[in-house]
Amino acid sequence: MTLAWAAMTPLVFAAPLANAPIPAAERETIYILHSIREPQAASAAGCPAALTGFEPFSAEAERYFSFWSIESQSDSGRVINARRSRVASLRGCFGPTAEPARQNFNAEIQLGAITFRGHGECVALMVDFPEKGLYPVRCHLVLAELPAPFVGGLLTTNTLTSAARFGGDTEPPGYVQASIATIRLWRRHD
Repeated sequence: MTLAWAAMTPLVFAAPLANAPIPAAERETIYILHSIREPQAASAAGCPAALTGFEPFSAEAERYFSFWSIESQSDSGRVINARRSRVASLRGCFGPTAEPARQNFNAEIQLGAITFRGHGECVALMVDFPEKGLYPVRCHLVLAELPAPFVGGLLTTNTLTSAARFGGDTEPPGYVQASIATIRLWRRHD
């Protein structure tokens, strides 16, 4: 039996009734998605420090990603299809820090009918692991500028990059690129 995570967790955009508390079961929406870096020309806006909060890398500062729903086995959670349906996109800006393995990360995310921003970082965890040419990375974004009834959220990734700059397949082959991401959106409950 398979399960499409993004299809199971619909977005709720209706405004809550005035002064009505949101039940605990409806205080957050969770997505588990697969991100793929897409080739795309840089935007006219670019990645200005005034928007991102940091000086960007030069030519590689701006990157685009598509996000895909996944399917997993309901009895084990094992992913059986990491690219079911395109459900979101991300335009990210990256910039250096004092630590070579750490990067600043700022993004605009379009998920369904909503757009929001995030600010955080990515950290390279290893080099040439699990084999030569592969680089495990973890990223996080604290999410803001969400429409009501959302008040914030968090995006985290388990990322693997390789010599293949774009697409969902690594070089060397056999792995999923780039990220398995979790997005948690929280609603106001007062």
